[in-house]
Amino acid sequence: MSRRPTPWLRLALGLALAALLLFAGTPGADETEPSAEPDAEASDGEAQDADAEEDEADAKREPPILDTVYDDERVGREESERVDSAIGLVKDEALNEYVQAIGKRLARHAPRYRFQYTFAVVDQNEPNAFALPGGYIFVSRGLLALSNSEDELANVIGHEIAHVAARHAAARQAVQQAMPGIVRFLSRGSIAGYSRSQEKEADRLGQGIAGLAGYDPEGMAKFLKHLEFTERLKLGAGRRPHFLDTHPAARQRVAIAAQRARVIAWQRKPGIASDDADYLRRIEGVVIGTSAAEGIFRGDRFIHADMGFTIRFPTGWNTQNAHTAVGALAPDRSAQLVLEHAGPGTDLDKALMAFTKKAANSGLKIKSSERIKVAGREALRAYGHASSRFGGVEVLVTFVTHGDQTFRITGVARDEKDRNRALFVSAARSFRALPPELTKGIKENRLRIIEAQSGDTLATLSSRSGNQWSINETAVMNDVFATDALSAGQLIKVAVAQPYQPDR
Repeated sequence: MSRRPTPWLRLALGLALAALLLFAGTPGADETEPSAEPDAEASDGEAQDADAEEDEADAKREPPILDTVYDDERVGREESERVDSAIGLVKDEALNEYVQAIGKRLARHAPRYRFQYTFAVVDQNEPNAFALPGGYIFVSRGLLALSNSEDELANVIGHEIAHVAARHAAARQAVQQAMPGIVRFLSRGSIAGYSRSQEKEADRLGQGIAGLAGYDPEGMAKFLKHLEFTERLKLGAGRRPHFLDTHPAARQRVAIAAQRARVIAWQRKPGIASDDADYLRRIEGVVIGTSAAEGIFRGDRFIHADMGFTIRFPTGWNTQNAHTAVGALAPDRSAQLVLEHAGPGTDLDKALMAFTKKAANSGLKIKSSERIKVAGREALRAYGHASSRFGGVEVLVTFVTHGDQTFRITGVARDEKDRNRALFVSAARSFRALPPELTKGIKENRLRIIEAQSGDTLATLSSRSGNQWSINETAVMNDVFATDALSAGQLIKVAVAQPYQPDR
């Protein structure tokens, strides 16, 4: 859950309504996040009214049409402003400048249509890259950590530039418009998946762009191979989407990329990083896994050190911490509980009114509400119900203030059970300001570069450095075998736990 409260203003219902729709089986409008911020001087009620109005406008928003290059630029610009709220951007200035420098060098060789390309790093652990129409390109911190050279990173960025330059999003949209239904943007702000032929073209053009910019085109094959190995490690395990999901890759694709690299005419030019060791030093320090700035779980207790609150979820429930909300799902999937930001200000009645107005679109009706106290502060609890052909859905919503912000704790269950209601009430009552003692010992993993000593193996180096990755994970991340003997001075990426300093 992000520590930046302002963008959350746009999520009025977010995951709680999504859960409601899932349980009730009723269709709802896509949730999107406009970029405009309310007047900082607006009153609590005005801000929350504006929030509801903007959410309603978003629900009516038509999918953009990409008829021309100018449409690409306009749509890309609008959607790029939503990426920070939807995913989050890495604020490391030096890292962003490095990625931008590589991207600008590659963009000079973009074919066909010319755009003003921009490049940024998204705060996502999964190895991922995506492009918005008009030249807005994003790579994840997880992709940077997986890459072992500037050549690899440059080929991935070249691939995304190729998608933009060839206007693949517009072409894909034209195909889908000929079918029933409408084109929808992905939650991360990109156009629905590319076709295999478009992916092949982006591979070919991307490697060509990399070669023209003085990078080794074989970097694409190497990166795809690393990515394939990470998939083998996670085979059968739950994971979130990444580069392979929207860019279908297999051994055949790796082989084709390697074969193509051997016939592309290119000449090495000095990179932004002087060599592979310099590349590793430039990415050192990126967060590995979930950032502590998003909050952490200790058992069933969620702790947000930056915003200074804590809440306890039901014991034994499956917890999930996303960029925009945090929640838990009952083991039998019959109920779930979600904590979200409800907007700036402390007017609880306005918060309930905004929620009720938007929730009405999903068939939710608020039956009653009452004033309560949560940890000594004013709070508002409301009971609701929604009906569908799949049965009833009971909803218990608690609005509670923290500082000058309001948070919403939404419990959703398929039917009315005293146990679920008691769990929802108990969780809401546990929301409180964070005691100083709970901030002690909060850590997050960061990428560190360690020099191997003579006779080192991954096992001995991991033990010496406090590496949090398994030996197999470390091997994949460094493109070595788990049993390899390391050379003295060889640089190895590891994940090291470090104390987290809250930004408050």
